[in-house]
Amino acid sequence: PKMVNYVGVQNIIDASKDNGKIQRIVRITGKGESPYNFFSILINLFGRIAKGWNYEGEELLRSPNNAIDYTIIRPGIMGTPNVPQGKVRGLQDNGGDMKVSAVTHSQIAELCIDCLNYPNAARSTLVAMNVDVGDGEESYAPLLEQVSPDTRVFPKTLIDQHKMGARIGASVVALMTLIVGNVMVSLASFLLKLF
Repeated sequence: PKMVNYVGVQNIIDASKDNGKIQRIVRITGKGESPYNFFSILINLFGRIAKGWNYEGEELLRSPNNAIDYTIIRPGIMGTPNVPQGKVRGLQDNGGDMKVSAVTHSQIAELCIDCLNYPNAARSTLVAMNVDVGDGEESYAPLLEQVSPDTRVFPKTLIDQHKMGARIGASVVALMTLIVGNVMVSLASFLLKLF
């Protein structure tokens, strides 16, 4: 994860600067700004701090040292069947918080392409989820018209917090394993005495 989500992003930034023609980098990441969220802990624990390195890659793009524009897209859960269709697309700029929902790969691909047509979407962190049918839009166009570049101050780094969350998760798993193991031994011992 570090080589792809952090070093790889730095390599893309460097190559874009060297090229001189690249105007914007569009990066798909995920919701991972909460290091102590259950899913962040789980993914970090079993995915070698993937959420943490994803966030660090975002920060490379947001860095004042990066002269290349960016649009960071934090989608919902992709690849889930039976995603509602119609007026369901929702979007928050500034890395805003939305209820996690299923989105299709094609919706996110559409957003990646469409955002390039909106200069106001440059230097923005977008959260893309589906909302209740009728509460959203059929396309991202009307939502992208309202997007603004990032104005909030994002934490400069969260890698230590993500690592700590994974350590806490590992400790909980170890403790639960120990407890379950002891219960099983006690139960087996009890059952053996009965027979």
